[in-house]
Amino acid sequence: MLYWNKYTRQRYIRCLQAGFRQAGNTTEHHTLLPQKGSIITALRFLATVLGVALLMMASLADAEELPRIGRSDLTLSPKNRSLEGELLDQLRQYRDSLRAINLAPRSNRLAQGERQRMIQWLDSRGYYDAEILHRVEETDSGERLSYRIDTGPRYEVLSVDIQGVTVEPPNDWPQAREGEPLDAETILSDQSSLQSIVDDQGCYFQLSVSHEVRLVPGESGGRVRYRVNASQPSRIGDIQFKGADDISQAYLRRQTDLDTGACFRRADIDQAVINLYQTQLFATVRRSLTRDDAGQVNVTFEVIKRSPRTIRAGVGWDTDQGFGLTLGWEHRNLAHRAQWLELGTSLQEERQSANVKLTLPGFLEARNTLTVNNTVTHETPDNEEYYIYESRATIDRQASSRDTYSYGLAYRHSDERVGDDWETFSLARVPLAYEYDGSAGSLNPVDGMRYNVGAEQVWSLSGSSDPFWIGTLGWSGFTPAGDDLVIATRIEWTSLWPLRDSADLDTAPPSDRLLAGGGGSVRGYPYRSIGLNGSENSGTQQWQGSLELRGNLSDNWGLVLFADTASVSESWDPTDNSQQWFSGAGIGVRYFTRFAPIRIDVAMPLDQREDDPNYQLYISLGQSF
Repeated sequence: MLYWNKYTRQRYIRCLQAGFRQAGNTTEHHTLLPQKGSIITALRFLATVLGVALLMMASLADAEELPRIGRSDLTLSPKNRSLEGELLDQLRQYRDSLRAINLAPRSNRLAQGERQRMIQWLDSRGYYDAEILHRVEETDSGERLSYRIDTGPRYEVLSVDIQGVTVEPPNDWPQAREGEPLDAETILSDQSSLQSIVDDQGCYFQLSVSHEVRLVPGESGGRVRYRVNASQPSRIGDIQFKGADDISQAYLRRQTDLDTGACFRRADIDQAVINLYQTQLFATVRRSLTRDDAGQVNVTFEVIKRSPRTIRAGVGWDTDQGFGLTLGWEHRNLAHRAQWLELGTSLQEERQSANVKLTLPGFLEARNTLTVNNTVTHETPDNEEYYIYESRATIDRQASSRDTYSYGLAYRHSDERVGDDWETFSLARVPLAYEYDGSAGSLNPVDGMRYNVGAEQVWSLSGSSDPFWIGTLGWSGFTPAGDDLVIATRIEWTSLWPLRDSADLDTAPPSDRLLAGGGGSVRGYPYRSIGLNGSENSGTQQWQGSLELRGNLSDNWGLVLFADTASVSESWDPTDNSQQWFSGAGIGVRYFTRFAPIRIDVAMPLDQREDDPNYQLYISLGQSF
């Protein structure tokens, strides 16, 4: 039996290429008479071509399409629907890998490979006594392969011990403790955690952790032993940087968060590399470690700098706002300490803005970033017009790789028109915020979640407005539903509250009061067109939600089905019957670039009002959330 796969094709492609080279060499003879060598070469070439053709015909005739496998093809005893789903995933992945190389083995040969894969998977989950039987049935559509699986008992952890150095593990280690399932993934996770614990408690230059599991079939369990090999206690020595002569060495040392004489920990060295990347000054960061006889580890970071200056431009379009253009220039090492200056402008039909932004990383300490942003905005939503100047200074403190706290001060001056009436506002603002990002900060997240909490006090310096709070609460989650499918959800609540009982929120600036609709809110409706009960009147409470089904069609293209909803009211309770909800739905296309996806969405209003268009088109960069 011959099977045609990519490796077979590659061999015969090489034969064809060799045949062409030989034929080409024979034609270099300057004669019109056939030469003996060329005739033999031509015959060899023809034989090669015939061999390829016969092989392809044989493979097409004998190879069968691999059938799909479903739950009805697996019978587990005892019944375990979760484990059944995991085994199905393993079999589907195995068959997908065979299809990728055009292999379709006969049922008995296929069963041999699939049984081996299931046994390995069951072993990794603690089912060491599993028995698998397969059955091949003839049907009208061909052979049907099914499995009967007796999983047997699931082995448990009988004991856990550590050999090597003395370790004081925390209370939450290990996860695979006595009585828990003997799960390979959990044991490997515990091994990685143990290495971090030893690294944190000691100063070892040489450190490795391994494990062994001794099965005890009579007790349906296993004894887990971790071996810790740790030696050469060390301290941090000299810290040097190569390739960064025009950047402040003191600033770079502070960014690494390493101190000469401190306990040597490899986790700290790895974090230092991450910190240097986060300055956005370097394209490459490599570290080398050398230990001397005194136990000092000298650390050298070899870096390749990015170009500090960048010009950027972007375009977008939507039905409501029309064509949009953004332009910017930035310098990421303004005064040799990674000071980041950005100049930018954004131009749309109803909104134009310009800003100057200065970012100072490592402000007072490595985890702090000071941002000073000055913005001028002109905005003309329906029946309104705003001229706004704002200067805002905030400090972002990176509590961990996922947690960020922000606080600051801001001043805002605005001239705002509603109808024919103009008002001037001069406001002091105190923003406070917390953000958690469990999706690695990606512009195209595929798993994890994000949430944020914010509260901003607003005080009038001219008496034109009563003091009030602006509160925000947001959550978004990303759940993989297969190799190429992600379910994305978003919920957001924004609220205005009086700072004192006598305060009147009707005096708040119109630009701060809440309206919904548009590309960042409910797609399908004009920008800021949804107010109280669908009118143009703004409110003090706003709920928004989105659901997206994001699928990848190829490496570069994706398709999204989405639905958005929002309400604007004077009640914070989203279940209040007085709230009127407006929803939109549509379809989108994504083109994935190396930086971020290009987004094209078409949305229709599901609660269409008289003046609402039948659809809205949005073109921009990045996912909607």
